[in-house]
Amino acid sequence: MDLNINALRREIDRIDNNLLQMLQKRIEVARLIVRFKKEQNQQVNVPSREKEILDSLMGRERSLLSAEVIKDIYETIFTECKRIQVEEKPLVAFQGEHGAFSEMAARQWNSGVVPIPCAEFTDIFQGVSEGSYEYGIVPIENTAGGIVSHVNGALRNSDPPLYIVGAVEMSVHHCLMIPPGTDHRNLRRVYSHPAALAECSEFIKRMDLEPIQYFDTAGAAKMLAEDVPEASAAIAGELAARYYNLDILMEGIGNEEHTRTRFVVISRTPYSEQGNKCSLVFSIPDKAGALFSILKLFADANINLTRIDSVPDETSNFAFFVDFAASDQVPEVQEILQEIERKTLGYRFLGCYREL
Repeated sequence: MDLNINALRREIDRIDNNLLQMLQKRIEVARLIVRFKKEQNQQVNVPSREKEILDSLMGRERSLLSAEVIKDIYETIFTECKRIQVEEKPLVAFQGEHGAFSEMAARQWNSGVVPIPCAEFTDIFQGVSEGSYEYGIVPIENTAGGIVSHVNGALRNSDPPLYIVGAVEMSVHHCLMIPPGTDHRNLRRVYSHPAALAECSEFIKRMDLEPIQYFDTAGAAKMLAEDVPEASAAIAGELAARYYNLDILMEGIGNEEHTRTRFVVISRTPYSEQGNKCSLVFSIPDKAGALFSILKLFADANINLTRIDSVPDETSNFAFFVDFAASDQVPEVQEILQEIERKTLGYRFLGCYREL
């Protein structure tokens, strides 16, 4: 490290950012532990466990931190964990790191939930199925990239069945971000998810940057803040810049001005109120007019179809995902759904919900 005051201050900023992320992660894990304790009828707050943690930390070798400082810090952390445990806000799982577009969609859907990051989409479906999270939020289609096939497949094949209880269609605004103090004239490379790099390919070419794939947009922003690779930037959403203390150099850098992504919220139980949008999936026999006979049911009832997508299924047929604007509590809709179930194979009603 170049030992000058500016470099040392940047190192302090980097360490503070990492400390903040680790503190948040610790509190999230503590919040998850509450769920397991309640399921097993265990005591939530255990003073002996707090004492065990403090004794272990204060007994470790250190050169500058006093035992009193460690005690004060961790007693504050314990107090904050207890406060959050008492709130019992519902947990919503999303794929990626904090600051991801999925987290932005979760906040837009319900500002009262606690977003929890997951490494993979399969972790979301498994966690919701097992009851670790009340909800999960996943992208199902994008105006630039089309249908997210593996997510739609997981929705269709979830066992036990999961239900869609909400949906959010959100504009995706990609931003170019850099660590504070970076000279933008020296930028040579940019990190982001492959889809984001593709959606911003024209801008990247104009800037003469080398695109480097990363597993997640917000993950690229987090890596940039923690590792500070030389002459590098990241492409992510503005929430990621706020999470990781990055400067936004340019906004709205996508190839298309109005890229939108649709997210759905999944749960173990159906939406409990009256919805305005329904989703279902089915396969049909391989014969002429089979799909037309299904779609005609909606046309005859003057019901607007808002989505129809097809993906190959395991039987070499196609599974069709259909959304329509109506409530499943209407008798005419109930009759249509019964007729579709009679005419199709592998029918599954995914839910009736409200879409923002």
